[in-house]
Amino acid sequence: MTNAAMTSNEQIKLLIFSMLLAPTIPLFVGIIPALFLIFGVVMMKKNSDFSHIETSAKIYKYYVYLLLTGLILFGFYCATTLGASNSWDRLDQQFYASIALSAVAVFYIVVMNFLFLKPLRCHSAWVEKNGIFSSKAKVVENSNDVDIIKGEKLRTFSVADELIKWAKLKDDGHITEQEFNDARKKLLQ
Repeated sequence: MTNAAMTSNEQIKLLIFSMLLAPTIPLFVGIIPALFLIFGVVMMKKNSDFSHIETSAKIYKYYVYLLLTGLILFGFYCATTLGASNSWDRLDQQFYASIALSAVAVFYIVVMNFLFLKPLRCHSAWVEKNGIFSSKAKVVENSNDVDIIKGEKLRTFSVADELIKWAKLKDDGHITEQEFNDARKKLLQ
């Protein structure tokens, strides 16, 4: 299943993930993970290597875990002040905010795993070759199908010079005897 196109349901999961990530982007906290994921997708497209997605998702998780650790530590600090006798010394609002933000951080880790990483992993070979939202396979031109003898472009050069170049290619083993004969016939027309 890794070399099959993504279904529309899986593509919608990716769109839902990006919509859930969008509200955090205006905040400084949310733009950094988004940049990690965008960089991973761009590098995957450029190098046709799915490991860039895996690495960017791992960095995303580490970043969110770091934020989660900070929020938990801040929550513990606020929890120690809840028993204070003076109401001004209590940090109850901050404690509840740190609990809520910790829940949001855990939510984003779970959402990233199920809505982003899981659909892409299931189709990693397809995504590497064809892209995330493509439904048709890219046609890769076979090197044997390429016509290296372009008669129209060879007319501007000396036939003798071109024959010397083709003979050198044949002698060096870059082309076969048959390819050399085809080029010679085309040049001498």
